[in-house]
Amino acid sequence: MTFGDMDFSPLNEDDIPLLKKYLALAGYEESNHNLVNLLMWQNQFPLFKYISDHWVLLLGIHKGTLFLYMPLCEREYLNDAIEQASSIFHKAGINFVMSAYTKDVKDQIFQKHPDFCACSPRESYDYVYEREKLVTLSGKKLQKRRNHYNGFMKMHGGRYRFEPIGDYIDQCKDLLKEWKNDDDDDFLYYERLGTEYVLDNFEILEAKGGCLLINNKVEGFIIGSYGSKRMVQINIEKANDQIRGIYQVLESEFLSRYFTDCELVNREDDMGKQNLRDAKMASMPLYLIEKYRICEEVKHDCQGGCKG
Repeated sequence: MTFGDMDFSPLNEDDIPLLKKYLALAGYEESNHNLVNLLMWQNQFPLFKYISDHWVLLLGIHKGTLFLYMPLCEREYLNDAIEQASSIFHKAGINFVMSAYTKDVKDQIFQKHPDFCACSPRESYDYVYEREKLVTLSGKKLQKRRNHYNGFMKMHGGRYRFEPIGDYIDQCKDLLKEWKNDDDDDFLYYERLGTEYVLDNFEILEAKGGCLLINNKVEGFIIGSYGSKRMVQINIEKANDQIRGIYQVLESEFLSRYFTDCELVNREDDMGKQNLRDAKMASMPLYLIEKYRICEEVKHDCQGGCKG
């Protein structure tokens, strides 16, 4: 795809080594800039790349609007990467829009471009937790989650097991077909497509996953990947929500076996859905990662209003 005066090519599995290299250089901990997430959502958010000597620019499309992800580069090259991207958008005759930017990156950009505008939709914030807390569910504030966990153990303690996902991909797909299959929400449709993609490409994505079986039937599965050296990103959690406590057990089992070198867990955003927000807040996040949408001009596509 020619955009401005540069050629951008579609992102695909062949780019995984490149993405891993530049994501590591950038050191972002925001969920949209996670290897698995970048690839799994391409049915809804197509991605195109431009490779320079010191950075990779990723173009996304959302509701017909082109936007730039945070440049994948070492911080010393960030300003130069933004300048090149701005020039590309100008030559294409399109307003320069940036999306899913963390506060520190936004602040660096605004030091050079104080005339830019930004908005920060609350529904986009990532929830970050202490890994150990999600494993042990210790403390008074997690009493309700611990009650759900104990309720599961009382009902299913002798009949469940947690297994690596590799031998149960087909059963996970069967569960996915049943999961909220009466809901025609567009987001859920694309989420299913993305989940199928991850299950089909599990090994090359270098993710880790496990599934929870009750009476030898998969009733839930979970997949995660490194968000940074200290943070695990939970990419997918699917379970039979008619079973009380299944999500608490699923997370505890997964995080006690995998990514034990990580101290933090990113469980992504709540998409503005109140039930998800309530559940994520009830798990007592350590902090939230604010995200910003940045534009050169105040436009309606900034969503939610802008401020300098």
